[in-house]
Amino acid sequence: MPDVSGDIHSDLDWSWDFTLGCDTSARGSSRSECRIGFIYGSEEHQPLDSQIWPVKNNRGKDIMLKDSKAFSGFSTEDIPKTKEFYSATLGLDVTESHGVLTLHLAGGNNVLIYPKPNHLPATFTVLNFPVKDVDRAVDELTRRGVRFEIYDLPDLKTDKKGVMRGNGPTIAWFRDPAGNILSVIEQTGES
Repeated sequence: MPDVSGDIHSDLDWSWDFTLGCDTSARGSSRSECRIGFIYGSEEHQPLDSQIWPVKNNRGKDIMLKDSKAFSGFSTEDIPKTKEFYSATLGLDVTESHGVLTLHLAGGNNVLIYPKPNHLPATFTVLNFPVKDVDRAVDELTRRGVRFEIYDLPDLKTDKKGVMRGNGPTIAWFRDPAGNILSVIEQTGES
């Protein structure tokens, strides 16, 4: 069984050594068993049952997350205001359960929006909406009260409507009520 060793030092100056061992010797099986054992003081402590888990090796066909329908999520500090924005302003299907919003997007994709009292807006684009005509989408959303971001940076310039052209796909960024950055982006063959 190959081992990976290391050490952990806590604030109390205790020194813990750990070993991670994976048994990959089972022939005809794509499963391995991994264990974490700890050595502190002069005694080696065997892993608890909770520290033993089966894993698929890279030859296995059944990777746990491969067929999982993943979804993204981000936070807001005001669920009612955010729900109103995504449903009424953007025209999306939005449901609420236990204080958490789910955006039901085209193609069967969902995005979770959860409350967070100490929310800080993302500094990157959290959600892109591919559209056939960015200018038309910007005009329509502007009529609905959306304000588009204007950038005049060396590598990022938009026009007076907030549309960036000629430096990648045509795109325009705007913010939701919590300050998270969204975009309408030129639809390509892949999107």
